[in-house]
Order: sequence, then structure tokens, then C-alpha cells
Amino acid sequence: MAKTKFIGFVYESTNIVTGKKYIGSHIGKDTDVYFGSGIDLLDDIKRFGIGCFIREILDYSETIEDLKSLEQKWLRQVDAKNNINYYNRSNLSSGVAKKHKDTDQRPLCTFCHVKPAAINCYKNGQIYYRSRCNGCLSLHKRKKSIMPRWQKAGYKKKPACDRCGFKARHPTQLTVFHVDGDLNNCEARNLKTVCLNCIAEVVRLELPWRKGDLEPDH
Repeated sequence: MAKTKFIGFVYESTNIVTGKKYIGSHIGKDTDVYFGSGIDLLDDIKRFGIGCFIREILDYSETIEDLKSLEQKWLRQVDAKNNINYYNRSNLSSGVAKKHKDTDQRPLCTFCHVKPAAINCYKNGQIYYRSRCNGCLSLHKRKKSIMPRWQKAGYKKKPACDRCGFKARHPTQLTVFHVDGDLNNCEARNLKTVCLNCIAEVVRLELPWRKGDLEPDH
């Protein structure tokens, strides 16, 4: 569903490895790269990597109040709190209320000095912010492409998975892992190109492999 005028939207994020989902709401543009702030969800994003998650927009809203109601409607529809297929711990839209209430207390974006800084994550009851607002973050990403350490070291992602031989049609179907778990060890023998299906096997076997990704923006 597409809409031209809206303040936010209700979305459903899905872990394509496990099939587990998360329903939430976000105040901003539907082009924002945002998958949710649930504790269990963030743990799995860190565990599997953001590339293993997709997001579907369920509803758009023109007001904060309507956004909260829509989120609760979708949460209750699947009973997310008691559904083992969902990360959600509640069927209430407390996340929306927290974000809206907190807007006036946020620091301003260090780039435009107009909009409030984007929320990075919720941890131990405390809110951590990014240095820029969502708009400036998106602009910065378009202007400057930051490379992961393995790419800076000259390693090139292979066209096929090193574990199963799967040949990818698109580079996003493959990711790079550091075999010894050290992201600073970028020797060719320590790097493996792995497909999304084999990520689940790497996790199940509890291998020390670690996904070579960008450092989080704190």
C-alpha cells in the first residue's frame, strides 16, 4: 500500500532465516532503514545481520493517535505477545508513545541543527541517540559509502557460497564472515563468502564465525 501524505507507518519485519516476525510502528518516511527496536529483535539482528531481515509496511497513518491504534490492531490481530512466531513481548503500542513523548528531550541533529537526532536503540531503560536526524543520515549514506574492513583490505565477495556452492543472482544474497571471529583479521584465508541459507547452519553449529559488517553508529 502506498500513500503520499503520512506521519508514520505500521510495519512487520521478518527474519528470513528463522521466519520470526516483529510488528511495530515508525514515525518518519517509508524509505527509512528501520526494522524495529524490540530487545529480542535487536539481539537477532546483531546475531544474523541486518541483511537477513526484510520489512513490509502494513498501514500508513496521518496522526500519532491513529498510528498507535493501528499498531495495536495488528498486534492483537496476531496476538503477537503470545505468538511464538513473533518477537513482540506486548500487544500494546508503548514504543510509539515513548518515541513521541521523548521528541522534545532529544538533542538536535549535529548536521542540520533543526530536527531531533534519530534514536539508535533502547537499552536498560535508557535511550541512545545517533548524532544526526533520519533525514541527514539518509543524505550522508547516499553521499558517502562506508566500506566494511574486509572490503578495505582488498577482499572481494565471491559469486558463490564457500559452504554450499550456491550461485547468487544478486550480491545481497551473499555476505562475508571472518572465520576466527576477529573483524580486524582480513587475511584471505580468514574470510568466507556465505549465502543466507548457510548463515542458519553457521549459527546452529555455533561456529566462531562472525559476520563482517559495519560498526554500529552510537
